[in-house]
This record gives sequence, structure tokens and C-alpha cells, in this order.
Amino acid sequence: MKRKIAGWLLLLCLLATASDVYAQPLLERGKGRTVAITFDDGPRPGYVESILNILREKGVRATFFVVGRYASEHPGLIRAMADDGHVVANHTFYHNNLTALPRENVYREWRLCSEAIESILGSKPRFGRPPGGQFNSFVVEQAAGEGLRIVLWTNNPGDYSDTLRGEELTRKVLAKAAPGDILLLHVGTLSTIEALPGIIDGYRKKGFIFVTVEEIAG
Repeated sequence: MKRKIAGWLLLLCLLATASDVYAQPLLERGKGRTVAITFDDGPRPGYVESILNILREKGVRATFFVVGRYASEHPGLIRAMADDGHVVANHTFYHNNLTALPRENVYREWRLCSEAIESILGSKPRFGRPPGGQFNSFVVEQAAGEGLRIVLWTNNPGDYSDTLRGEELTRKVLAKAAPGDILLLHVGTLSTIEALPGIIDGYRKKGFIFVTVEEIAG
């Protein structure tokens, strides 16, 4: 009888732990008339420097979801992001579709990227974004196990397209501008660099305040 009771207590503890993991809500939108600019897939030399220069000139802090293996190859760019006050976050180590990986590899993707960032900045990231926004409950659970809160987006203009010009990208972003926006952009396309000044100016004309995902989450 005592063994049965002990077994039930263990099961209840496991269920409570699981509920704590899933209790961490996805960060899908900000609050009020704010916008958080986020960049995926960096750091990429030749692109991220231009983005950092624009953000510095405009007085905007952003959030960079970096790929761990790229971060390991370019630690100076990661430090430059942090030195300018930007949030450096986890975009996995190899940038694979996490829902298609063997389960044992999912946590490894989150962990290796966090460790790469920690080795450069001295602290682990608090936020993560699955490549392509592809996730399920297991992906979220494994991220939480690494201390990460999943961040999604509200405004995705598709700046990864090679055919999109800067002016067109600016129009697409601002046409969908809404309170609490989390804007998804990417490091690695010229159109993003061309559009970024106009995007920032356009949001400001609409009365938006720029924030990081860290400021949204509190």
C-alpha cells in the first residue's frame, strides 16, 4: 500500500513539473502602442554591421535571434549586438526544423545555442524562437527546460525573398502595423537593410515606441 501511495505521489510530482513547464506562455504580442523589431538567422558578416549602424543612428534597440554555429564563428558580432543594448536570443544551433528532428536532438539544439551565446557574453539567453516558427508542445517543453521562453511574431513581411525591393518591404510592414507588433525580419538580405530606416521612421510617425522582447516580457 505504501508503495502505491509513493508511486502516486511521484506521478503527481511529475505532472506538476510538466504543468510548470507548459505554464510558460508563448510571447506572441506586445502591449500598447509598441513595436519590437526582431531579426532571425544572424550573425552574418556584411549584413549585420549595416543593421547595427542603422539601429544605432535611429536610437532603436532590437532583438537578435542568432544561430548558434554562426555565433560561434563570429563572436565579435554577438558582442557588438550586446554592446549596443540589443537582446541576443536563441534561434537553435543548426537552424533545423525542430518538429522533424528526433526527440533527443531537440533539447540539444536549444542547449548548444544557449551555450554558444553564454561562452561569448557570459550569460545564457532568456528567449528562443524555433526556425520557421515550427513548433509543438515538445519543442516548447524542451525550450523551457533550457530556461527559454518562445517568442513568435505578429508581422512577417517575407523579407527573406530575393525579389522583394526595399521600398516594397517598407510598405508591406507599415500596412500591417498594429499595436503590440513583434516584427519578424532577417539578417542576410539587402532589401531588409534598405527598408529598415523607412520602417523605423514609419512606425514612429504612427506613434509607436520601440521596445525589445525583454521589455515586453518584463
